[in-house]
Amino acid sequence: MGEAVQIAPGGGSAPIRLKTNLTIWVFYSSDAFHLHISDELSKCQSISFEMISFHGLVVANLAQFSPPDLIFVETGPNWAQKIVELQQFEAPVETESAHEASLIVFGNEHDSGALKIALRIGAADFVSAQAEIQELTPLLNNIAEEKVASRNLGDLLVFMNSKGGCGASMLALNTAIKMAFTNPDKVLLLDLDLQFGVVNDYLNIQPTYSLTDALANVADMDEVSLGSLVTKHDSGLHILAFKRENSHENYDKANQLNKLLPFLREQYPYIVVDLSRGLDRLFAPVISPASKLFMVTQQNLVAIKSCNQIIKTLSFEFGIHRDHVEILVNRYEKRQSIKLKDLKEAVGDVSVHTFPNDFKVALESANLGRPFVEARKGSALSKSVAKFVSSLLPQKTKKQSWLSKLFS
Repeated sequence: MGEAVQIAPGGGSAPIRLKTNLTIWVFYSSDAFHLHISDELSKCQSISFEMISFHGLVVANLAQFSPPDLIFVETGPNWAQKIVELQQFEAPVETESAHEASLIVFGNEHDSGALKIALRIGAADFVSAQAEIQELTPLLNNIAEEKVASRNLGDLLVFMNSKGGCGASMLALNTAIKMAFTNPDKVLLLDLDLQFGVVNDYLNIQPTYSLTDALANVADMDEVSLGSLVTKHDSGLHILAFKRENSHENYDKANQLNKLLPFLREQYPYIVVDLSRGLDRLFAPVISPASKLFMVTQQNLVAIKSCNQIIKTLSFEFGIHRDHVEILVNRYEKRQSIKLKDLKEAVGDVSVHTFPNDFKVALESANLGRPFVEARKGSALSKSVAKFVSSLLPQKTKKQSWLSKLFS
């Protein structure tokens, strides 16, 4: 019998999912390598890359790009000398937050001379110029894991509707507010709706700047400039959202999210993302590295079937394991014909949370521009959000007296 081989939809290989987004600078000498490596890197949705020709290279112009996590170099005329010039240029501007990037050289594997030069100038690896993305995956995974470990990146919590109107925005907002109560200035809420974002209305705020402004200035972003761009709510929550009147510009800038997101995760221990508009490949750089993806659904057949389909798509096309997905059943009622047991059987081995049907409280909250976890703390809906948040945050251990330790 033949060996079983896993394939992704369309006959391609399994999707590549990295723990965080990576930025790669690719220095090339030939058009053939340019076409090959750009095509291979495009297959990983967690990677953004800059193609830089060695011909007419001006090192000072590289400052316009976001700092790289990896530098790919094709061997060619005077390639080593140009890389040494690049290293010498970067050395005088090192700071405590200097960005270290691993150097990977691509060339003929049988060229021992190029291999020796690569090792001499500090290359981490020497790879065939014809290498495909699957051969590079172990290297990319290692770099992503090192980045997460060394930079202490915050949790990325993504809320998504299984179908329109299930309540992802309301749950994402109130979850973020509740988290900010105990973690002021450490929680960021991102509203990724390009046209119809409601977070600003739900909070009754009018931000001076938008997520588009942050994306436009991603190359020069630092902690101070970020602090001036976010809107700070009284609860301690920070907010970034698209402006509805700039939908065309929003779309153009959204492809820069893979560069902005790693920086945001360095600044905030928790980032709550409202992706209520559903599964969109434009936001793959947000979906793929998500720490948790919360699928908001309801007790009806259409929503549950859609929920199941999206979970399968997340697995096959984005490489997200079911362990990273949880179901949030909004407007839950025990007397509904579809019971919680039925829903669990339908979605399979996935954690499920319920939020009661309290339409009056939710509507009042939306109309007043005050989150219900703030305005109606004693409501069943607020209590269910508080319970859910406690499952997300690390539990604080209470100090025991010597007597309690003795009898514990």
